[in-house]
Parts: sequence; structure tokens; C-alpha cells
Amino acid sequence: MLKRIFASRKAPTPGAINNTFVLYKRISAQYANQDILDYVRRLIPEEIVKKTKIEDKEEPLKSVLQWFKSDFMRWIPKDPKCERCNLPMSSQFIRGISWNLRSTERYMCNNCGLTIIFPRYEDILKIAETRTGRCSEWSMLFGALLNSLSIRTRIVHDYLDHCWNESLINEKWIHVDSTLAYPISFDHPYYYEQNWSKKYSYVLAFSSNGLEDVTQRYTQQWDIVQLRRKGYKKSTKVEEGFADIYSRI
Repeated sequence: MLKRIFASRKAPTPGAINNTFVLYKRISAQYANQDILDYVRRLIPEEIVKKTKIEDKEEPLKSVLQWFKSDFMRWIPKDPKCERCNLPMSSQFIRGISWNLRSTERYMCNNCGLTIIFPRYEDILKIAETRTGRCSEWSMLFGALLNSLSIRTRIVHDYLDHCWNESLINEKWIHVDSTLAYPISFDHPYYYEQNWSKKYSYVLAFSSNGLEDVTQRYTQQWDIVQLRRKGYKKSTKVEEGFADIYSRI
């Protein structure tokens, strides 16, 4: 039993942790940049903005979530097929050349030559310009949009393959995932474990002044998560010094 638990996922490496810490600290800094917030605020339809001024935040959040997913953003699958031939495309991954361009993905159909270029930005204004991405781009931009509406929001990463947001509503951090359809996208923290068979080790929430281990909020199997953590080799020191590392970036 224990072998199955520990073998299910490897602990995130120190390098992976440091890279995400750098990324999300930059994103959190952009969430506090008023020029960025003013710009993205102007992208939101005024009728939706007016709804956010009411005291009950779930209804306006519903409107923002539905608009963002249905009308604003475009999803790029991890393994796109050629829209002409419906065939798998070959892929090339190019490392980014600056802090705001993490990487570039290039997909080409070997049958007809159709090419898709997908730049992976961490610059919120560039994401707002392209309106394209996967969960990281969606959550980076969506968090900025909510902060621009004075709904305090941070970004969350699960160290598996997904990230989303949390918004502070009635003094409580609430799960918000713009990639999911409403109502699952709002306050359904166990959705990933129940429907995607997530086996968590760490789920961290990032803000400009620190980070928080929020794993327990997203699991109904906390005892197993704790066993999974204990099963990692001590040399990885995954649990040690998260806050200290983040503060020094």
C-alpha cells in the first residue's frame, strides 16, 4: 500500500520549486501593478463590471467566469491536431529568451504543413493581447482581471499539471478555476481529486508577500497526502524553507 502511495508521484525537485516560485512571484507583483490592473479592467464588458459592485460576489463572479471562458480566451490543447487534416502535429519546444517569454511551442502538420506558434508568456499584458493559452495563462490573466475589480485574488499551483485561482470572499479564500465550466469553476475544491484522480503532495497559493500551503483545502485524503510526503527521500527537503526561499527571490 505504502509503495503504491509513494510511487504514484515523485516529489517536486528543488529546481522545479524554485522556477515556480520565481514565476508566481512575478505574477503576484503584476497583480499589484495598478497600470496593469487598469488596462485589463478595460477589457471587461461594462455590464459585467457593474454586477461586481453588489455585495454578494458569487453572481458577478459567475458572469466574469462565463464571459472569460466562452467569449474571451482560447484554449490550446497539449497535443493539437491539424484543423485541416485532423492529424497529430509534430512539436518543437524552444526555451524563452527573456523573463516575460517562458518558452515557445511550435506545432507543424507533416501532411499539409500547417504551423501553429504558441508563445508561453508570463507577461499578463501579452496574455491579454493574445487571449490564448492553457491553465497557467488563463489563471495568470484571470487573477489580474479579478484584482482589477477589487476582488482580491491569488494564484494556486498543484505541482502536478494544473493551476487555478483563489479569491478572498467574506474573509475566506475560495477556489476559482476559469478553465472549468460554471458552477464547477466556483468553490469546488475537491473536483480535481474526485474527477481527475489527483494525488497531491503540495498545493501552494502565491501572493506578493508570501505563500501558503493550501493542500488540505483540496483533498479529502489528507492522511494519505501526509504519508506521501513522508515517503520522499529526506535529501529532497521539499517541505523545508518554502517561505524563506520565496522571500529571498
